[in-house]
Amino acid sequence: MASTALENVDVLVDSSVWVNYFRTGGDGLGDLVDRLLDERRAVLCGVVEMELLHGLRTRETSMVARLFQALRYEETRRNDFAMAGHILSRLTRRGITIPATDALVAALCIRNGLSLLSTDHHFDHIDGLARVPLP
Repeated sequence: MASTALENVDVLVDSSVWVNYFRTGGDGLGDLVDRLLDERRAVLCGVVEMELLHGLRTRETSMVARLFQALRYEETRRNDFAMAGHILSRLTRRGITIPATDALVAALCIRNGLSLLSTDHHFDHIDGLARVPLP
C-alpha cells in the first residue's frame, strides 16, 4: 500500500467516507471531503454510487443525487474486473479476504491514477493503491 500527499491528486471518495460525511458532516474527515469538493478533485464511480444509494434514507436521496451529478465520474471497464480478480486472488493466497466490490474500486483507482479516501483498512493490503491519509 502506498500513501500519497493530497496535493494535485484526484481522489475517489469511498462509500465509507460518504456515509460519515452525510451523517456527521463537520469533523476532520468532512473538512477533507469539503476541500476535495471545493477543488473539484472528488471522483465517483458506479460501485460507490450503488453502495450509497442502497443505504440512503429517503430524505437524503435528492441531496445526494444533486451532489453526485456534479462530480467527475469514472466508468468501470472490463479490464478493471480482470484486475480486481487478480487483486482478490493475490490477497486470498495471503489469507486476506476483502469484498469483491472493494477490489473493483481499487482496480479502477489504480488504472486511473486516483488516490483513494476510505476508512476501510482492508484497502491497506492492496499493492499499488495510493491512499489519502485519514485526518
